[in-house]
Amino acid sequence: MVSSNRVALDKEINNLLTEAEASSPREMLTDLPFMNQFPDVHEWHDFEHNIWNTGEKIRQLISVRQTAFNRDQINRILNICLDKRAKRGRQSFVMLLGKTKYCEYANALVPLLQDDDVNGHVIDTLYKMRANGYVELITPFLKHRQTWIRNIAKKYVQKFEDSDQQFQFI
Repeated sequence: MVSSNRVALDKEINNLLTEAEASSPREMLTDLPFMNQFPDVHEWHDFEHNIWNTGEKIRQLISVRQTAFNRDQINRILNICLDKRAKRGRQSFVMLLGKTKYCEYANALVPLLQDDDVNGHVIDTLYKMRANGYVELITPFLKHRQTWIRNIAKKYVQKFEDSDQQFQFI
């Protein structure tokens, strides 16, 4: 039997997921001008901030209650992650899956390695999932222009390069 606390939590998470889904624009918007302080980073659209903050609210709920998402919630999170119209707002949703219990969803995130808005967060999430098998795809990020992405790619490759070779020969 599901407790009333879990029902209330699911309702709150589902409401936040609906809020994030509704925040994405109907069409892909162009990037804003570059930031003065970071000349290779675009300003954020308001909807990106809203979506990102919603993902963070969900993370706080889950971490405080020390619980997991149900399958429907995971599918909705993945749909938000894959919706390029949400741009960088998706980063916090990618990070929601950074637990070993969500490793089975790694393949769904791998295509996002080609997406500059979230690729560093995907590498970090794959590392936290302990999802081996992607060293070949992550190795090019060892030369990424952003230091934090190079560093997380290095951590991933160092942790999984031997197990990937074993994985490939099985």
